[in-house]
Amino acid sequence: MKKTIAFVLAAGMLALAGCGADQPTQTTAGTEETTVATTPSATETTAGSTQDQTALEEKMDAYWNGLDAQLKNEAGYPAGNQGMGAVVLAVKDGKVIFEKAYGYAHYFDADYDAEGSSYANPVYVKTEHPREMTTDTLFDLASVTKVMATTQSIMILVDRGEIRVEDKVADYLPGFEANGKGDITIAQLLTHSSGLPQWAPTFLYCDSKEEQLEFIKGLELNPEYKTDGSEPKYSDFSFMTLGFIVEAVTGQDMDVFVKENVYEPLGMTSTTYKPLENGFTKEQIAATSLGNPYEYRMVDEKNWQGVGYDCTGDAEAFEAFTGWRDHTLIGEVNDGNAGMGGKGVAGHAGLYSTAHDLSILLQCMLNGGEYNGVRLYSKDTIDLFTTKHTTYQENHNDKEGKPALGEEFGYGFKLDQSWMGANATEKVFGHDGFTGTTVFADPENDYIFICLTNKMQAGFRKSTANGADEDVSNYYNTSAFVSKNMNEIVREQLGI
Repeated sequence: MKKTIAFVLAAGMLALAGCGADQPTQTTAGTEETTVATTPSATETTAGSTQDQTALEEKMDAYWNGLDAQLKNEAGYPAGNQGMGAVVLAVKDGKVIFEKAYGYAHYFDADYDAEGSSYANPVYVKTEHPREMTTDTLFDLASVTKVMATTQSIMILVDRGEIRVEDKVADYLPGFEANGKGDITIAQLLTHSSGLPQWAPTFLYCDSKEEQLEFIKGLELNPEYKTDGSEPKYSDFSFMTLGFIVEAVTGQDMDVFVKENVYEPLGMTSTTYKPLENGFTKEQIAATSLGNPYEYRMVDEKNWQGVGYDCTGDAEAFEAFTGWRDHTLIGEVNDGNAGMGGKGVAGHAGLYSTAHDLSILLQCMLNGGEYNGVRLYSKDTIDLFTTKHTTYQENHNDKEGKPALGEEFGYGFKLDQSWMGANATEKVFGHDGFTGTTVFADPENDYIFICLTNKMQAGFRKSTANGADEDVSNYYNTSAFVSKNMNEIVREQLGI
């Protein structure tokens, strides 16, 4: 029986409790046919009794309220959780057992006229009208785009027989074979095992997706990177390339293809690239960073050496670049290569969505590729993409001689990550994003957990956080402090 996710108000909670679908449909004259889910009694909710649900909310609230001190004391973040917000959603057996919004969707802006304020280190000021987070808020998903847009598109094309993961990239993107890249396969892109560089500031050189594609065709492989899956090197270029493959095969822009073939059929009405051009307003979207201070630090090797990747070869282009953003990003993609270079659409970043919409797509995968009567792809395709295709742990040990937890991938999906919880296995698949987003599904427990935050609104950590003896120049790790711990609270409550 295929499950749809239904939302009903749980007594005494701002969170929502739902019941599984596959209920009869009812029609009313003059209205569209809709799926109707019956409301469970207070003692039939997934989390248990009303008291159990109240206890769960109290625990989640207590964690959020205690996060402020934890971040200040342990993560080296001076303002604690001030300014940021989150939406947390948990689904078990097709039923929403927790959903709640915390904090602010927009709290800080930059004062570039303040003493010491700069592109690399803007001075934060409280906005005149802070906007509270709601469960309907859209988030810049960052790299979650990789599995909720690009991988989904590739899965559909594989399922339809239009491409194979064993195919060479150059078969679809003529010219990609330059500089020794002729044997790279789609599978190697999906597992970050292609040998492509991990990142470079394409926005310094490119003003369009077409220019970005030419930039990628001219890339050279890193001779130190292994291509057998034993040591994946997470690469945005791999997924930028996959996005271009989708466009080459379908003849459609990637955002159009995934909208028409995934989001619209599933009723994901709040999932889109370029939200401000697709019917959404800034009031509906969570703010992220104040310009691009982190990427500025990555590229400025003179004043911020060692941040991110080595960009010494981009010094001349960096000095000439005048496109740095100096305003709060709301509905504009934070990622520079997607936002400034790709004009909002890319295979590695750029997608916006809500926790509710993302749960629909994950539930579709847990259902074997079908949701509410709509089939996207077969269960065999899902199994192919969520099975481990890398061997990092088999080739690396930790200090105790045990297999080291590292980057393990199916096709596109990250598997068995620390932020998925202590009980996660290789069957658990999902992804995280730099803006503070995490999503995953656990097939063995029919469980979905989504934590979307706008951590970048709250700024940088102190330069020597948590005992570090060098400048970390980073936003604090939301995955470690919010998603992981809130997930553990829910799983403990459910006994899974």
